[in-house]
Amino acid sequence: MKKFTLIFAAVSCLIVSCDLFPNGPSHGEGPQFNQTKKYPADVAIQWINLQQKLIKTTTGFDPLVASRSFAYSGLTLYESVLRGMPSYHSIASPRIGFNINDIPRHQHIHWGASANAAMAYSLKNLFANTSDANMKKIDSLESVFTAAFEDMVPAQILTQSGDYGRKIAGHIFEWSKTDGGHEAYLGATNSSYVPPTGPGMWVPTPPALSQPIRPYWGDNRSFIPNSAVSTMPPAPPGYSEDAGSEFYKAANEIYTLSLSLTEEQIKVVKHWADLPGNYGTPAHYTHIATQLIEQNNFNLEKAAVTYAKHGIALNEALICVFKAKYKYSLVRPITYIRNVLGHSAWTPVVGTPPHPEYPSAHAVVGGASSVILENVFGKNYSFVDRTHENLYGARSYSDLRAYSAEAALSRALGGIHYNFSAEIGLIQGEKVGKLVAMIGSKGNSNN
Repeated sequence: MKKFTLIFAAVSCLIVSCDLFPNGPSHGEGPQFNQTKKYPADVAIQWINLQQKLIKTTTGFDPLVASRSFAYSGLTLYESVLRGMPSYHSIASPRIGFNINDIPRHQHIHWGASANAAMAYSLKNLFANTSDANMKKIDSLESVFTAAFEDMVPAQILTQSGDYGRKIAGHIFEWSKTDGGHEAYLGATNSSYVPPTGPGMWVPTPPALSQPIRPYWGDNRSFIPNSAVSTMPPAPPGYSEDAGSEFYKAANEIYTLSLSLTEEQIKVVKHWADLPGNYGTPAHYTHIATQLIEQNNFNLEKAAVTYAKHGIALNEALICVFKAKYKYSLVRPITYIRNVLGHSAWTPVVGTPPHPEYPSAHAVVGGASSVILENVFGKNYSFVDRTHENLYGARSYSDLRAYSAEAALSRALGGIHYNFSAEIGLIQGEKVGKLVAMIGSKGNSNN
């Protein structure tokens, strides 16, 4: 009870300065169109933080499923406050096929209350398999914000704002069910998929020798039409076991590097590794976004735009990279180093994921993430990532491309990717990020 009271008090203090219609009604459009940018971002930040905790503790939320959840929750947040953002278009409406943002002319909407209800609805449905304890956390956070809003918003407006947010969330969730990833948390393998065989083709890797996961994820509906085709990387270097070949040299480079890793390099590897029960890849990148949003004291409009585009970019990147992975189905370094180079006991620093090698998903997702954040914060924005500060220390970056480059490098240092896979992955990810960065703003063709 004491903890709940403290949270309530903190939220109330942060919100109470925001009037019911903080910028006044927009002239000529009705009083419901007060401006989202006059609201604090706390409702967005706290819901994303809770989503991070749900990902850590909900069965089946691997990086791909997690990225999908960030895409749809971010989109829900954005659309639930969009009508208070005159500089932005709906991202969902042209994709769903109708305007999901209609508000009756007589209705007044409080954007914080709309976002609160929308995010609660979204997470309950995206995390339908989560524990009862986690469901109670969703209910609790929604109640904390609702209680805070009750002190400043008339009951009728609070009710209609919540109803509006849930309506938006409901439309988006129903649409999400048709993208190919609905309830993907129920299983990661597909018995109908038969991996191609032959020299250079991927095979299950030790120690688990698991079947390939998410072989059809690249066929999921993307937010940008044909993004997987338009960002498809060229074929990797031709497979060869000849000691003079480019492929042999690439594999031997990873083996040689592994023999002399420094303590600092191992920290880099572990900082960016997917850690069960901690931050996986999309969650880590999202936590970077949250750190920057908090440091810059963003308002609700800026936070909603950032979370929506960043979440969509994560999801888009993983669709694109998994399309490429299963197109090329390239052998992992551990297989080549053990079977061709003859180092049968060699083991990478971190476990090799159960899917084909090329290109690196960390690199593609990181590249897309960095483009979105660079678009928001600027090219020369330096920052400190404190995601794993308690485990490996904080890491400082001179700009927003530096963290994605380090994340890509970490997978080669860790022994699970060739360097060429990391390098081409960054290129593919940056292409994805540029496509996503254009959506939403008025005048762009990707709306």
